[in-house]
Amino acid sequence: MPTAKQRINITLEDELFLVLKKIADKAKQSLSSVSLDLIKRSLEREEDIYFSEIADNRLSQKRKRVAHSKAWK
Repeated sequence: MPTAKQRINITLEDELFLVLKKIADKAKQSLSSVSLDLIKRSLEREEDIYFSEIADNRLSQKRKRVAHSKAWK
């Protein structure tokens, strides 16, 4: 049965493959689901880093700020 989801094909070093296989076996999940979960977590982390850099940049600028209590009234 065809799937509507996109597919990718990657080539892994033996050591990385074995680590993924051990994780999948321990979690009793497929290699695909473990890989997808790790990719999602990595993308979330990258997003966190991106927005953290934006926040740090804003905090380094000397601008007038609105107090938290005033912003959420």
